[in-house]
Amino acid sequence: MLPAAVYTDPNGLAGLKAAVRSDAAAAAPEVARQAEALFLGELLKTLRDSGFGPGLLDGPQAQMYRDLLHRQLAMDLSQHGGLGFAQSLVGALGGEAASPARSPADLGSLPRGVSGLPPLARPPGAASAGGGYESPAAFVTQLWPHAQRVGRALGIDGRVILAQAALETGWGERMARTPDGRPSHNLFGIKAHGWGGAVTTVPTLEFRDGALQREVAQFRAYGSPAEAFDDYLRFLTDNPRYRQALAAGDATGFARGLQAAGYATDPDYADKILGVMASPLLADLDGDTAAGARA
Repeated sequence: MLPAAVYTDPNGLAGLKAAVRSDAAAAAPEVARQAEALFLGELLKTLRDSGFGPGLLDGPQAQMYRDLLHRQLAMDLSQHGGLGFAQSLVGALGGEAASPARSPADLGSLPRGVSGLPPLARPPGAASAGGGYESPAAFVTQLWPHAQRVGRALGIDGRVILAQAALETGWGERMARTPDGRPSHNLFGIKAHGWGGAVTTVPTLEFRDGALQREVAQFRAYGSPAEAFDDYLRFLTDNPRYRQALAAGDATGFARGLQAAGYATDPDYADKILGVMASPLLADLDGDTAAGARA
């Protein structure tokens, strides 16, 4: 079996592609397993989205870790038998016939985390709590041109900028709304300090003295994603404390510079940004300033 853990290893997908080019038949079982894992991930997301909304103590970090848990769970389930259709895909991909699917009794104990699955997220048919992004893929497709534009202006790989927006908003699902119910388009969690435009007041989680605390704060509101990216560009370039981050020239230095400058109170903020950047949705994007940016 190929070590192509797409959800946890940013090099896994590249390795799988190389294996397919080298010997498609030999790589077919792993390609089929990965396809089944992707399907399982979407199935878990659908189940999560059919619940009754986030919990009282849920925040962007909790939602992000829940998504990562479900992605890893999909990979684990596919490795322990899955739903059985991976075996059917192998022949279609030109590989050798797979062994029969195992029965549930043969699977042994379920992967860690199954018994602790978090509650489901939204009732059926409910719209996203954010800015109308139907999926993480739609989030990337719609916002990638803006991230590229700002990345070129800052001399930073646009993928790390888009990764920060994904982290702050849960791929657009948890973006704050204005009092009249419209999306605020606040993609970067920028608070309203020194802001003369529209604002929205929402609960937020902040690290204080090493512990998470629930607070209420005012955040900037924009008329469009383009305005949000433009203000993010101004916010970084107009604040001297971010000079070190902007001078880094690569994604790792940029993310760690933001954290060092106090952009967020989360002590793991930089690592989380870089983790999102290494996800399959962003890892294969071609940034204009990608040199040295793959952490």
